[in-house]
Amino acid sequence: MTNPTPPLAPDLPSLRRRLVLILGSAGLLLLVLLSLLMVVAENKMEELSLRHWLEAEATRYQDDWLRLGDAAPAPSPRQFSSYWTEAGRLPGWLKPYRTPGFFEHQLGREDKHFLVRPHPSGQGLIYLVFNDDADDYLDPYEDQLHLATRLIGLTLLLGALGFGVWLVRHITRPLEQLRQRVAHLTPDQGDFVPDAPWQELREIELALLAGKQEVAAVFAREQEFSRFASHELRTPNMVIQGSAALLGKVSELPAPAARAASRIRAASDEMALLTETFLLLGRKDAVERPPQRVAPLIQQELARLAPLLQRENLDIRLALDEQSEVRAPLSLLAIALGNLLKNALSYAEGHIEIVLQGQALTISNPTAAPPDQILGYGCGLTIIERICAKLGWQIETRLEQGVFRASLRMGEGP
Repeated sequence: MTNPTPPLAPDLPSLRRRLVLILGSAGLLLLVLLSLLMVVAENKMEELSLRHWLEAEATRYQDDWLRLGDAAPAPSPRQFSSYWTEAGRLPGWLKPYRTPGFFEHQLGREDKHFLVRPHPSGQGLIYLVFNDDADDYLDPYEDQLHLATRLIGLTLLLGALGFGVWLVRHITRPLEQLRQRVAHLTPDQGDFVPDAPWQELREIELALLAGKQEVAAVFAREQEFSRFASHELRTPNMVIQGSAALLGKVSELPAPAARAASRIRAASDEMALLTETFLLLGRKDAVERPPQRVAPLIQQELARLAPLLQRENLDIRLALDEQSEVRAPLSLLAIALGNLLKNALSYAEGHIEIVLQGQALTISNPTAAPPDQILGYGCGLTIIERICAKLGWQIETRLEQGVFRASLRMGEGP
């Protein structure tokens, strides 16, 4: 069976799209991290500022108490509410806080910040609490900081996306050029000049160029060999055919000699057919495809291969579509049919089933031969694959439960 070039898988990820997504995600992650960092920094700055204000006010009140005693003025009533545990008017939500320190308490929808310290008199604790929204004096600065953070983050994100687009183009442009060159690495195309801007891609281009030149050389040698061999075989084959024809005119030949002359004529006819086949396969351009009836050719090939049937009794089961017709050179069609039938007759056990329906031919036969030997007779599957590749046909073979089946579709591929 021929091995066509596998099509591009449409579900494979795109390198360009993948790079854009990665760089865009990195920029978005950077923006999120920067925003989180700014939020944490704002909270810490607010905490430090509020704590410093409370401690400064508490220190002033302590200094005034040490100097004036009970006559010391209370902390500024405009910004603070102060409570002394010994005065007996402590709000209920403050009672759980019995250790000195800076605290934050969510009272309804208001976020209360306050400081707990020992009272300067040495008796009880003093609580210094911000009044209402007095601790929100940093909000205008926070709004400006939020705006600056968003602008900086958006700028970084746009910069990351712009850099990502540039980087993707910078990377994928040479790759796209390399992909276009790979798509035209056929023997009939001229050599390209390696000009990749990166060392790794330049090495790939050089390897591709070396491989292309090697394939082109092998292809040229194969074509030349097929053409030269076919032309050179024609002359001796004509001599063999002429000599066999002269021997056939001799009426007094012994029976063994007559049979030998008959075999020589059959072998020379087959050689002429193979020579024509090799010439057609070696041509680069398209070949003429006159219409051919398939059923008569199958019967003709079975008659020619009749000596193979003498080794044992084989039951040949034919189901031929007499109207079946294909467009192909006669030599290529005859060689393809002959090789399939020859392989089947050589390895069949008991019977052969030949079914021709439209442009599809199926040959089935039980066999005990190993799979690696079934297609090893004569030109075998190789010459059939070359014919199928030349004409756009498909050949499929499989061995299942001791039955070998070869299916030949003699029409253009879908």
